[in-house]
Amino acid sequence: MFTHSILMPNQLQAADGDVTVDLPVNPLSVILLHISPLNETSTIGNYRLLEALLGAVTNIRVSHKGAAVIEGSATDLAVLAMLWHRLPIWQSNAVETDDDRRSIVLPILFGRRAYVGEECFPETRKGELQFTITFDIAATGFDGLRFSVETIELMGASPTTVQKVTTLAQTFAATGQNDIDLPIGNLLRGVLLFGTTGFAGATPTPTLGNLEFLVNNLQTHYSATDFEVGRAVVGLTGVPFPPDFRHIHSGTYTTTVAGDSLEAEIGASIDDNYMLMLFDTLWNDEHSVETAGTSRVHVRSNAEAANAVRALPIERVDANVFQQ
Repeated sequence: MFTHSILMPNQLQAADGDVTVDLPVNPLSVILLHISPLNETSTIGNYRLLEALLGAVTNIRVSHKGAAVIEGSATDLAVLAMLWHRLPIWQSNAVETDDDRRSIVLPILFGRRAYVGEECFPETRKGELQFTITFDIAATGFDGLRFSVETIELMGASPTTVQKVTTLAQTFAATGQNDIDLPIGNLLRGVLLFGTTGFAGATPTPTLGNLEFLVNNLQTHYSATDFEVGRAVVGLTGVPFPPDFRHIHSGTYTTTVAGDSLEAEIGASIDDNYMLMLFDTLWNDEHSVETAGTSRVHVRSNAEAANAVRALPIERVDANVFQQ
């Protein structure tokens, strides 16, 4: 049986900074972070899409006894939800009207799917499991930010595994070969990768360039893939193109004759700078990577731009680790 409840009721967030709350003690499947700002679109060019609104939350952290279980920006975790969990990011009232209130719901999961008793966070004691939101509310296009937090508990569940997702950040000092070292000790289901420069322009030079994956300095799973091709691999698992893409309707019009627009030109989407390096392609761990007993696990990039990157390893951790 599941219990869906409100942990933090809808409230105004008037300043930057951290908000921390104790999470429920029962087995926990999902946290739902609701972000609800007002449009500030007296100048229509200020209208903001999904990614810019998520920018009001610069970090989300779920910690157990002080150690991170899930940590990432709201944008990173939204892309994770879309590409890994195969979930849409629900919006309500996504209009451009000035002072209309928007609504975005970001799901944060402790397993591959919601409501699954085998994959959730196990029962804890009061205060052991905490949720921290870091706000940066100064932004163009919205104000009057409100938020709430809801949870989905699985009463009586006995999970065997928990999903752990944390953020590794570094800056490539030069183009060419750069390595991103990943944590070892758990089963690795995938890595969400971000590069500052995406695939764009007449001569694209994406930060992540060409990628490979190595365990103990030997190639495995990905011997080589270009960033823009690797991005599309999730489509083989049934993940649709993110529905928030920006688009333009072009056409030739006159002042006296109605004209039909051409097909929409698909522009940037929230995932443009991301690639999911996927191992658990079948969602049964057949191709997941066991890192226990290894000496090194890393992603190697033949970078085409020298700037900041992030990696979010998706790990499967035995639930009993959190019950000791």
